[in-house]
Amino acid sequence: MPILARYIVKEHVGPFLFSLSIIMFVFVTKFIVQYIGKIFGKGLSILTIIEFIYLNLAWMLALAVPMSVLVASLMAFGRLSSDNEITILKSSGINLFQILRSTLFAAVFLTILMIIYNDRVLPEFNHRARLLFHSISQKKPTLDLEEGIYLQIGNFNILVEDIVKPLEARLSQKSDILGSSINSETTDKLKNITIFDQSSSQYIRIIIGDHGSLIFDKGRESLILTLFEGEIHEINTQDHSEYRRVNFTKNKFYIPAPELVFRRQTDDWRGDREMTIRQMQNEIELKEASINKQSVDVKKQFETYVPVPDSILKSIAKTTLAENINNTPENRTAKSKALRKTQGTAQQILAATTNINHFEKQIFKFKVEVHKKFSIPFACIVFVLIGAPLGIKARKGSFGVGFTFSLGFFLLYWVCLIGGEELADRQILIPAVAMWFPNIVVGIAGIILTYRTLRETKFFNWEKLPKFLQTFFKGE
Repeated sequence: MPILARYIVKEHVGPFLFSLSIIMFVFVTKFIVQYIGKIFGKGLSILTIIEFIYLNLAWMLALAVPMSVLVASLMAFGRLSSDNEITILKSSGINLFQILRSTLFAAVFLTILMIIYNDRVLPEFNHRARLLFHSISQKKPTLDLEEGIYLQIGNFNILVEDIVKPLEARLSQKSDILGSSINSETTDKLKNITIFDQSSSQYIRIIIGDHGSLIFDKGRESLILTLFEGEIHEINTQDHSEYRRVNFTKNKFYIPAPELVFRRQTDDWRGDREMTIRQMQNEIELKEASINKQSVDVKKQFETYVPVPDSILKSIAKTTLAENINNTPENRTAKSKALRKTQGTAQQILAATTNINHFEKQIFKFKVEVHKKFSIPFACIVFVLIGAPLGIKARKGSFGVGFTFSLGFFLLYWVCLIGGEELADRQILIPAVAMWFPNIVVGIAGIILTYRTLRETKFFNWEKLPKFLQTFFKGE
C-alpha cells in the first residue's frame, strides 16, 4: 500500500507545481500592472523593484497553494480515471477511499506547513513589504524638466525656456538631466533660466541666467544649478524700498531636494496582517483589559452622578413647593454647576463608550486574522474532497477542465471569504463563523461529491451537456 500511496501522491506533484507556477504568474502580473505607476518612473534601482515584488510573493503564495491543490486533484484523478487506472485498482479490491486516503494525508501535511508559514513567515514579509512601499511612496519621481513649464521643488520654482541636448542624447532621444557630474558633453544645456526662491519669509529672490546646467548631488541631497551670465534680484517683502541686484558671470545654486533620495523607513509598529498568532492574542488580551477598565469607569460614573429612583422620591418629599419654585441666585448658581457637572459626566461616558466600541472592532479584526491563518490552509483538505470526485467523474486530465472547475469553486470560496471578513469587521458575524463559513460550504459540497463517488452514484449527467461541452469534458 505505501507504493500505491507514493504513486498517487507523485501524480499530484507535477500538476501542483505547474498550476502553482501559472497562478503565481497571474498574481505577479496583476500586481505589477496595479503598482506600475507607483514603483516605476521614480528612479529606483532594479534590485529595489525586485525586492518589492519578492516581498509581496508571500501573500500570493498563501492564496495560490490551496487553489493549486484543487487543480492538481482534478488533473491527477482525471488522468487516473481517463486511463482506467481507477477501474483497475477497484477490480484489484482497492476501494476509492483507500485511493483517496494518501491524497488526504498529503493535504493534511501541506495544511500544517501552510499554517506554520502563515504564522511565522507571512507576517514578517508583510511588515517588510509595507515599510518598503512606504519608503517608495515618499520618494518623488525622477526630475524631468520641460521647456516653458515651471518645475516646483520645495520653495523653488524653476522655469527653463530652452533645453539643448548633447549630440549623443539627441541621437538616442534620451535625456540625462540628472547626471553624476557636470559635463558639457553629456549634460543638457539649459537656456534662459528663471528661478523664484521663496525659501525665506522676508525676502523673495529672482535668479535669471542666460544658460547653465543642472545635476543632482546624491551626497548633499541637493540639485546643483550652475548658471552663467546672470543676475540676482532680491526684494524685502516687509520693506519694498529695500531692493538689491547682483550680476554674476558664473554662480552655483544648491537647491535642497531630499525627496529625490530613496530612504528605507523603519517602524516597529505592526498591523494585524503583520503579527503572529501569539502577538495578536496578546493584543486581544490588552484590548479586553482596556474594555473592562472603561466599563468599570462608566459604571462608577453612573453610580456617582445618577441617583437611584428611591433617593429622588425621598428628596422630592422633603422639599416644599416654595423651595422648588424659588429662583434665588444661590439656586441658579447651584443649577449651573449641576448642569456643567452633568454635561462633563455625559461627555466622559460618551468617550468611554466610543473607546469600548473601538477596542471591540480591533478585537474582531485580530480574531479574523487569527482564524484566517487556519481557515485558508485548511482549504487544501476541502479542495481535495472537491477535486478528487470531480476529476474521477470528468474523466479528463487536461488543464482546461481542471482550471474550469477549480476557478468556479475557488471563486465561490473566495466570495464567501471576502464577504465573511467584511461582515466580521462590521461586527455582524463572529470571526470564527465568518472565516470558517467558506470551508463549511465548500466542504459540505466536497463531502457529498466524495460520498456519491465512493458509492458510485452518478451525480451529474454529462450526456445532457451540449456536444461542444461533452467534447471539452470528455476530451474527444
